[in-house]
Amino acid sequence: MIENISFIVIARNESFAIEKCLASIASMPLTECEVICVDSDSADDTLDVMKGYIGKIQNYKIIQCSGYFNAAVGRNAGLRYATKNYIFFVDGDLELYPDFISEALDKIESGKADAATGGVDEIVYSDDYKQIKKAGSYRKYYPRVMEISYSGGTFLVTSKLNETVGDWNKRMDINEDIDFTLRLQRYGKFLALPVTMGTHHTLSYNERPWLHFKKRFRMCFGMLIRKNLDQPKTILLLLKQYRGILAGCIVYLLLLTGIVFTSIQPQSFHYVAFLVLLLVVSDLAWSAVRKKNVLNCFLTHYLHLPMIVAGIFFDTNRNHPPTVVKRIW
Repeated sequence: MIENISFIVIARNESFAIEKCLASIASMPLTECEVICVDSDSADDTLDVMKGYIGKIQNYKIIQCSGYFNAAVGRNAGLRYATKNYIFFVDGDLELYPDFISEALDKIESGKADAATGGVDEIVYSDDYKQIKKAGSYRKYYPRVMEISYSGGTFLVTSKLNETVGDWNKRMDINEDIDFTLRLQRYGKFLALPVTMGTHHTLSYNERPWLHFKKRFRMCFGMLIRKNLDQPKTILLLLKQYRGILAGCIVYLLLLTGIVFTSIQPQSFHYVAFLVLLLVVSDLAWSAVRKKNVLNCFLTHYLHLPMIVAGIFFDTNRNHPPTVVKRIW
């Protein structure tokens, strides 16, 4: 039996996946739980799918956000209505398995953890969800019980610890989950369990490299670095996620060296420029040989780095419009 949990399920334009998520929750043996669905002004049938579970799930609430919104705003909106002893943050594109919840509750109630997450399987679809492009186990997998610093946006945490950590950072359009769980592990013990939480139903966002650049997503990573400068080990863990910027680091270091040399010997500029161009072309050619998305590699290796540096000094979304939060059920 699963007891005393506030499920906070966020979604935007997820009508296909939210159906699977809510169906999995409705099938669980819940006692004294509540399910809080938060829709962020979806343009598809997401809200209608949520309404379809009225009467199928006990203690069911539907919240709608409009105006300024992102995942952090949605989770904060759900927290306004959460009343149980445990909070289970759930991304709406995740079909949940009950075994993880039971294991996580055992760890938390026994005093071995204050929060817990687990592994995730994944199915990647075409844009219309009619074709499966990739399916496999263990998009994320933990081979054993281990203490971690950060995770994605799906995890179980005690309400007490959640109150201590505070709100999610609404200025971050991405990496808000890492930011929150980094803060969480400063106040409590965060465990990863060798149990699969569910199946992630998603689109192939890796084929949209321009999206992350246009929305300045990588500035959020720079914000993460700034907020954790007092934890060098954490910085190293974060940088492991972005090993792709190493080529950019080399190029920019070479350019900086070239500027210094050309100020001393102007004729050396042509040699430096040729070397930089050769390095970039070789890097992209190697990406093409490995059948990688060349545009994605170019953005990741050479344009994301300046945005990360900018994020170290400035916050994104500093002048965002207000958010309207409304309960519709």
